[in-house]
Amino acid sequence: MRRTNRIVTLLIILLLLFSYEEFSYCNDNFNIDTNVYIVVVNKLTLSDIEKMPNLKGLMYDGSFGLMNVRGISGYRGADSFITINASNKAFANNESSQFHNMDSRFKKIYENRVSVLDKDYKVGNIQTGRLYNQNENNKYSPYLGALGQVLHNGGLKTAVFGNSDIDEELIRTSALIPMDSKGLIDYGNIDNILIEDGSYPYGFRTDYDKILNEIFHIKSKASLIVVDTGDLSRLNSYSNFLSKDGFHEKRNTVLEGIDVFIGNLLNIIDKDKSLLMVLSPNSGEERIDGNRLAPIFLWGKGVEPGVPISSTTNRPGIISNLDISPTIVNFFNLTAENMSGSIIKHIEKEDAFSYISSINGRINLMSKIRSKTLLTYGTISIIAVLIILIMLIFKIKLNNRIGEWLKTILLVLFSLPVILIISSLFYIDNLLKFVISLILLLGLFAYTFKRFNSNKMIYIITYSYFILIVLDILFNGYITKFSIMSHDPIIGARYFGIGNEMVGLFLTASTLTAGLLYEKCENKIVSILALFISIALVGHPKLGANVGGTIALLSASLYFVLELMNKQLNYKSIILGLVLVSLAITIFGYIDIKLNPTPTHLGGTLLSIKDKGISIIKNIIDRKLLMNIRLVGISSWTKVTIINLFVQVIISYIFEFRINRMMNSGLGKGYLSCIIGSIVGFLLNDSGLILSAISINLITIFLLFIIINAEEMTIE
Repeated sequence: MRRTNRIVTLLIILLLLFSYEEFSYCNDNFNIDTNVYIVVVNKLTLSDIEKMPNLKGLMYDGSFGLMNVRGISGYRGADSFITINASNKAFANNESSQFHNMDSRFKKIYENRVSVLDKDYKVGNIQTGRLYNQNENNKYSPYLGALGQVLHNGGLKTAVFGNSDIDEELIRTSALIPMDSKGLIDYGNIDNILIEDGSYPYGFRTDYDKILNEIFHIKSKASLIVVDTGDLSRLNSYSNFLSKDGFHEKRNTVLEGIDVFIGNLLNIIDKDKSLLMVLSPNSGEERIDGNRLAPIFLWGKGVEPGVPISSTTNRPGIISNLDISPTIVNFFNLTAENMSGSIIKHIEKEDAFSYISSINGRINLMSKIRSKTLLTYGTISIIAVLIILIMLIFKIKLNNRIGEWLKTILLVLFSLPVILIISSLFYIDNLLKFVISLILLLGLFAYTFKRFNSNKMIYIITYSYFILIVLDILFNGYITKFSIMSHDPIIGARYFGIGNEMVGLFLTASTLTAGLLYEKCENKIVSILALFISIALVGHPKLGANVGGTIALLSASLYFVLELMNKQLNYKSIILGLVLVSLAITIFGYIDIKLNPTPTHLGGTLLSIKDKGISIIKNIIDRKLLMNIRLVGISSWTKVTIINLFVQVIISYIFEFRINRMMNSGLGKGYLSCIIGSIVGFLLNDSGLILSAISINLITIFLLFIIINAEEMTIE
């Protein structure tokens, strides 16, 4: 019996040992059947896609859209590549992106400069130290290599193939996408991947057959596989040597080669288990068009036909480069750590290419004419107010035809932002259409104002501003989506909610509306409610959460309440105001974190403070101050602001009795609150100058109209 027990016990032990060894062996040698492929086709344009049938075919059962490629310093170069694989915008250049196959020579260099390798890596960046040095004072505090590090922490491996080398320089920026925080990649070939070909720029091209062969053998080991096709980037560097015809001939050759590669790659990808992304980390080829949003294709598991969208942009068809990493991490069911982007989702569209081409034209037009149009508006405004100021100083009679025309001009200037908003409701994708629509709307408004230019008209416009902006925020920017007054998805500072230009309009509209309502209804609650609605809409995380704008509106509203209560602005009220503002922002931040799966800037900032400490606040303050200082020094809006303030001071002196009378009314309370909000908005926004300038410009026009209209300061 004892002998039998011993045998059974021995068998059990052997079985357990065998099971353990088998389990360990499987963990070390498991085969991957789920992959993410990123094919980098840098400098790709929308017009190129028409010549690439295999690539274009992806959109019929995949997702096609546009990606904001902005890095920390622009839309070209290595910044855009490292930003894909970082927690936020980051610095990089070719010198800090020196990836090599880790043979004995480069392995020694890497270990001497960075650290001793704990395992075998096929590709590494021997300039990892330089990369970190470049980002030492980066105010965005990026975590470099976030994507690769999360994958490595999750036990997954990465690979990279190809380069964009030219005769004069090694260009290996695509390897920035899969590297981990130490600049390491598990598999790949980045040094021995080019082949001679006299029809290509510099006389060589990417060896696509070699890449396909190496991917075929590595795909069971590497979860993330990045391919740098390289040839379009080389053509971009080589284009100065080519005539127009020669350039397009070589481009067609390059595009054909890339498209054939994509077609062959599709043959070895299991669509039901893998995800393919084809993207351009930089903006398109400048010699073809000036588009700064780059095409992106997503195809495979979990991708529905249509266009991409993310919580970062909340705009169908547009995503951010920061959304790439969270999407890949989510695909592998890992937790997105140190990533500020959002997971890419998809919206059904029957003809994605036509839709994307349509919005791309409108976005690019608005981006190109945006600054010049607003500058022209600001310039015309200060010329008009200075002319009127001179006429008032010299007491030129305005109760005549000249006065009627001046009032009409002021009404047009006061309502021009509304005109720019309304024009965006029409399909305008070129400059001619924009100019024609603007002229027609200006004519229509001028004709209306010529017939009705009493105080009531400027009050109606003020109410219209308030209602229009409230509706626009509630309907996710539907009215202003393609307006000069709205945010620019190419700049990428904000994609939805309300931008600083619109906050400037809303600040003026809400404070004046509150004052007019108080004067009209003689009810404090109604006017305060209007301001409360403004704060809630601008600050609510689900609607975009413009933190600086929220604080500006809160400050204006608190001052308005003080005025209603006949309280003086003193140290006690200022401290109380700071406490209330801090409390409100904290509440909005808490709502953001709790309700949003991917928090906005506000929630993200609070989470960053929790993870990285209070130094994040210093970085944010430094960034905003530096931006404002730079804008004040170079922007024409500085002159607009100063001249408007100068005009207001002179008017207050000349018409002291009338201005004092207005200040004692509800309208005066709204006016003063607007000034307070403009000052706070300037100080607390990284581009607060334009917020303040637009608000003060509008309030000056409003004040001048009231003065020269020669009516009593009463509400009709």
